[in-house]
Amino acid sequence: MKGQGGLISMERQQAYPFLKTIKRMLDNVTEQNPKLYLYFITYTLAETVYPFFSILLPKLLIMEMTLGEKARLESIFFIVLGYFIGSSITGFIKSYIIQTTYMKKCYLRMSFLRDIFSKLANMDYKYVEDPKFLDENGKALESCESNNNGVEGVYHKLFSVPAVILTVLILSIWIGSVSILILLGLLIKLATSMWLKRKVNFYEYNMKGDIQKQERKKRYYYETSYDFGYGKDIRIYNLKDRVLANYKEEINKFIYLKKLIANKEFVLGFFGLLSILVSDCLLYGILALKVVNGMSIADFSMYLALIQQLAFSLNMLGEDLSFIYREAAYVYDLFVFLDKDLGDKGGSEKAIKDDTLEIEFRNVSFKYPRTDKYIFKNLNLKIPKGQKLAIVGVNGAGKSTLVKLMTGLYKVDEGQILINGIPIDRFDKRELYSMFSVVFQDVNILAYTVEENVACKSSDIDREKVWSVLDKVGLGDKIRGFKKGLCQILLKIIDENGVELSGGENQKIAIARALYKDAALVILDEPTAALDPLAEAEIYEHFNTLVGGKTAIYISHRMSSSVFCDRILVIESGTVADFDTHKNLMEKKDSLYYKLFNSQAVNYQLN
Repeated sequence: MKGQGGLISMERQQAYPFLKTIKRMLDNVTEQNPKLYLYFITYTLAETVYPFFSILLPKLLIMEMTLGEKARLESIFFIVLGYFIGSSITGFIKSYIIQTTYMKKCYLRMSFLRDIFSKLANMDYKYVEDPKFLDENGKALESCESNNNGVEGVYHKLFSVPAVILTVLILSIWIGSVSILILLGLLIKLATSMWLKRKVNFYEYNMKGDIQKQERKKRYYYETSYDFGYGKDIRIYNLKDRVLANYKEEINKFIYLKKLIANKEFVLGFFGLLSILVSDCLLYGILALKVVNGMSIADFSMYLALIQQLAFSLNMLGEDLSFIYREAAYVYDLFVFLDKDLGDKGGSEKAIKDDTLEIEFRNVSFKYPRTDKYIFKNLNLKIPKGQKLAIVGVNGAGKSTLVKLMTGLYKVDEGQILINGIPIDRFDKRELYSMFSVVFQDVNILAYTVEENVACKSSDIDREKVWSVLDKVGLGDKIRGFKKGLCQILLKIIDENGVELSGGENQKIAIARALYKDAALVILDEPTAALDPLAEAEIYEHFNTLVGGKTAIYISHRMSSSVFCDRILVIESGTVADFDTHKNLMEKKDSLYYKLFNSQAVNYQLN
């Protein structure tokens, strides 16, 4: 019963609206490049005509040569010449169209790839940190990664398969007029082949989650092995053998899954071999019998070529249709992913312009996806416009989570967050993100120029503004020292002449990026962790100047940063332990803030 249940599950998983999927793909052609239909019609005609030159040539030559003394050399010459001219012209048209349309079909794939990137960039952040999301949607995302599979693979086959179908129809009618049994034998072979391929496809599709999960693990160890960033740790802590052992283990697990599919295909292949033997015996036996009963050698050669071409075309048709059905299943997964509500659309409210922000948490409760532990429970907090707020607490208290909630990266489970009195879920996602300038703990520098890293765009960059913010964070002189200045590429992964900045300099680039954006609210999450004390003091000293009159939120383990802020929010175990000024909090000798501040002060004094 368990085996039967698995088979039923497999059948249900593979079932999908095939025709609707193909229609949506063709709608994309109509929208992106309708001229492809003209190329398609021309190619189909050329491809359909092309094999008939090879079918007719033997018969015409044999007919002429069997005339004996009446055979004419010029007739043979013109037969061969006609064959070469006809096949060359149609062959050239085929090749030209294939080469011309290849990149056009590639562009169709890229249009879906653009939609994927847009979806990933705007979906709720909770999916980014959820490994199961990749297991469930990995194959859908990979459907646009290859020229020969997925979306583009299906487009290539859809372009060529109608010509094969047309050829098969013409040849089937022709051979059927000679012997319906020959045609029946070929069709049985085709049906058996497609049935076997479909069974293998069912099995492989049913295993897509396990394969995707194993590919993700394997890729992690591959990237760890080749990423120079791990080089120091691997050497100092002698991790090489451990990493390689794990990599080998994941590779073996991946190979095991592939072997399961290969073994399934191998076993079913015996049925395919049996059908081929029966079909070929039937085909050539009937044809030999026709010769015995008076069929001419010329006709025999023609029908032999015709049967071989039909068998080849039927086999190609079976493989192409199986390929389309199999790969279109992943394309359908892609469409399901693109149509999913992953929180990427948000509401319709526009960003608040020409004003800073007031943030209010009303009875907010939140726990991370697929967990039961609440990070916040019935949290109430109000940050007035223009306030400079420091958020402090021990590790794991929920400081960074609070930032993710107020910026809309995560949705609350209960309660609501208001921005200037407007519920956060009413804002359009892009409009919402445009209101925040955030420097996160993990600084991401891109392999772009300095100005592109600061402005986060490649055109319409205000260079004066770039220089201004670089000077404010103390990085202007460093950049002026580069031969290419703002046009200097950072990192060496793309350009061998790229510049690798220090950790502290990268952090300054991130702060400059936030200042350049000039959003309504500024959030600095551990922005000085990689800075030396002098650079940190400079940032603190100019903190109010950097953010102006905007609402600003500052998160840091270095308690000295809180002195520069209007109020301090102390978070302990997901609740507001204190919310007051530095002066008032220091008067509470038993408070968490007092203990944290003095513990660091003592260390500085000892040093």
